[in-house]
Amino acid sequence: MLDLNIIQELLTLFHQQREHNKGSNRALVFWYDPEGNERDLEEIHSALAVEGIGVWMVTPDNVFRTKIKFELEDTDSSYLLYAPFEKPENKDNFLLDMLLYGGKYGEFVADELAIKMQELRLDHLAIRSFMKKHWSFFGSQKRVDRFKRLLPNAATEDDVKSTMIAVLIGADSIYPPKLLKSVLKNGDIQQDNEILKDIEKYISSEIFYEIVEEYFGIQPVKEYRLFHIIQCIIFQHFKMYVEDKYLESFSFHSTVPNICKVFVDEWLLSKDNESIANILILLEDKWDIKGLLQKYSYEPFIQCETFLVIEEKIVNTMYNLLLEDALPVKEWRSILHERSRGYWHYARFENKYMFLEQALYVYECKEAFSKSKEPQTGEEWFSLYTEHQYMVDYRYRQLNKSFRILHDQESVTELYQKLTYWYEQEFLRSWGRYTDTVVHRELSQSWNIPGVLHQQDFFKKMISSVVEGSRERIFVIISDALRYEVGYELKESFTGRLNAEVALIPMQGVLPSYTQLGMASLLPGSITGISENGIVEVEGLSTSGTIHRTRVLQNKVPESVAFNLEDFIALNKEEGKQHIRGKRVVYLYHNYIDALGDDIKTEKHTYESVERTIEQMKKSVKKLVGTYEAVRIYMTSDHGFLYQSGKVEAYQKTERIDGEIYDRNRRFAIGKNLSLPDGTTRISLGYIGLEADAVIAKGLNRFTAQGGQRFVHGGAMPQECIVPLIEYRQIRGKAKKSGEKRVNVRVASATNNITSYHITIPFFQEEKAENDYLPRSLRMAFYFNGGRISNEVHVTFDSIGEAKERELSATFHLFEGRYKTGDRCVLRMEDVSGSTTDLYDEEEFLLKLYSV
Repeated sequence: MLDLNIIQELLTLFHQQREHNKGSNRALVFWYDPEGNERDLEEIHSALAVEGIGVWMVTPDNVFRTKIKFELEDTDSSYLLYAPFEKPENKDNFLLDMLLYGGKYGEFVADELAIKMQELRLDHLAIRSFMKKHWSFFGSQKRVDRFKRLLPNAATEDDVKSTMIAVLIGADSIYPPKLLKSVLKNGDIQQDNEILKDIEKYISSEIFYEIVEEYFGIQPVKEYRLFHIIQCIIFQHFKMYVEDKYLESFSFHSTVPNICKVFVDEWLLSKDNESIANILILLEDKWDIKGLLQKYSYEPFIQCETFLVIEEKIVNTMYNLLLEDALPVKEWRSILHERSRGYWHYARFENKYMFLEQALYVYECKEAFSKSKEPQTGEEWFSLYTEHQYMVDYRYRQLNKSFRILHDQESVTELYQKLTYWYEQEFLRSWGRYTDTVVHRELSQSWNIPGVLHQQDFFKKMISSVVEGSRERIFVIISDALRYEVGYELKESFTGRLNAEVALIPMQGVLPSYTQLGMASLLPGSITGISENGIVEVEGLSTSGTIHRTRVLQNKVPESVAFNLEDFIALNKEEGKQHIRGKRVVYLYHNYIDALGDDIKTEKHTYESVERTIEQMKKSVKKLVGTYEAVRIYMTSDHGFLYQSGKVEAYQKTERIDGEIYDRNRRFAIGKNLSLPDGTTRISLGYIGLEADAVIAKGLNRFTAQGGQRFVHGGAMPQECIVPLIEYRQIRGKAKKSGEKRVNVRVASATNNITSYHITIPFFQEEKAENDYLPRSLRMAFYFNGGRISNEVHVTFDSIGEAKERELSATFHLFEGRYKTGDRCVLRMEDVSGSTTDLYDEEEFLLKLYSV
């Protein structure tokens, strides 16, 4: 760009000299260039040649030859006489007469400063003066290139200063917070900052300080100026939610506290937050925040997210209150929600907070359980568990999961053990008592509870009608030991899928609750016998293994087939389609939970196996829908399970059963003429048409047998014999939705006047985030004249509660000094729910701010 400007200036001189010479075509222009040794003349040479102008290099040694050349040998051609050295004094200049020949157009003097300003689109005289004073900065083309990229349009002198500083410190913007961030990130904040030393080589660091102090409303100090600036900024963040009376020993001021707070918040939430985190830890120690907490306790700082020690104190307080059963659950759930947005939450305490949150859920379940009534009938027993108390099993499993991923398990072991004791010794034992009572009263002779779906009726009631009424292919996934609460989590994971209808139906499983009987019950036809080696038969056919189960299926629906789920999913598209071509019913069997749980070496990994099973099921459904265009998928189980993490005590163990035994496990025996030791119950199998009995262990009891004792099934506990049935239907054709439908959100303010620099805006989520409506995530901030004037707030609207529970609020901190009373601004809401960001809505507000 610089060479192009020089070329234009040179051509103008040649033109003007020719006119001055009254029509003569010849023109000689001298250019004395002290910087010539470093100048590349190739572009200039080429451009002049196009106009028929030559370039002659003048050196201190060829001045006589030059004179002969242009006064005797070539008196017609035009030339640029380029001399890469200082212009000699007139008395010493042997070529002076030739220079004077061109008059005032005979010499080119490069005003590189003017050219540079033109190149940078700068025209203010004040800027020229400043640039001349700091001309050495522009000696590097690399610096100039970065300067041009960062310099705003219609730049002022202040913009030039900020841009030079941004280039020198490697900032990606001239925005004052970016300048300060770069300096703090790359140099010492208390002693000699190397970055500021780099600034001093080309421009005074005083300029940097003035820019930053003006933006953040900070008065300058003589010593440790940079350290004072960051202390003032962080103190504004600290005091935003702490009353002044607790901070009397501090003296750090700013006239724009909101700007300071947002600077800290946004840096903490950025990818390069390590520097600010280290500064916070440094100031935490320097200001003795730990001593402040000891003096006043944690309550005055409950909303403050500035320092690690505050987060630590609140985590420990919450833990101790939970341990002492003295924690107000709703209040602390709100505290957890608010603190989950802070830096220290996810940087240092995310896993511990996750554990404490699950502990809160367990406490809520515990409180609800204490108020529940003991079921008196089979119907009450079934509905109490499937409508409410299955959540205890779910929440305890999530607690167990959050405990496993903690690195410092020792810090929460006491609480974990306490909640485990309640779950295993109170909740499960109570359900053991409920179950024993209901079984004794009415279910031992007739296990089938009226009004609910029974496992042995699954095919008849759920599959046959679809086969007879449509041409849809039906996939049935049967996952061994997938208990009801796991089915709930799996169903929730499918609920948000586009064009999917998902329902969870509780199903009363067969008793005893074990694999062979449960798998047989899910096949079409009636169970007709159990052989002496334990093989369950349907319509006289064996149900052991996929080959035999395929025969049973084809006995009812000829176009049927059964596979191992993992084997089928592993097939490529063409192989898979070949296997199911023409098939109406496809049974897919999965066995992971039961396989690990039934092995004494791996039973301790039961809950991990549940998590893996959920992921495998989700992956399988995705492939069935995507690759095989599945429309209707059923997911269910043969039985559930009981799991105790602790040691099984002696009083829970029952004598082995004697008699004509067809099959047995740690919770049951099945056959004829069976003994009935203490702690057991006899169950008639007449409800499935068999002339045989089962003896099951009462409550949480196990039979004395080899093998693991923590993972068991076979009894009548709801965790064992109430199984999930997930009905997944993919919507296709005309009924298919064109896109995701998300909940609608609106501002719920009574007035749109802003009278404070701290403003809390209420929002209302119009629909529940369930069925056809997905959650919506919004990124929100206030804008004035196109520029952001507040912090950004991210809120996810995902409530499934009633209207009052769907009201949320967000707090905004408006930057000071950007507008005047009577101006209007907008609250911009951007949808960030998916992979793209889209404008969702804008709400106008009137600014009525009279003082900071």
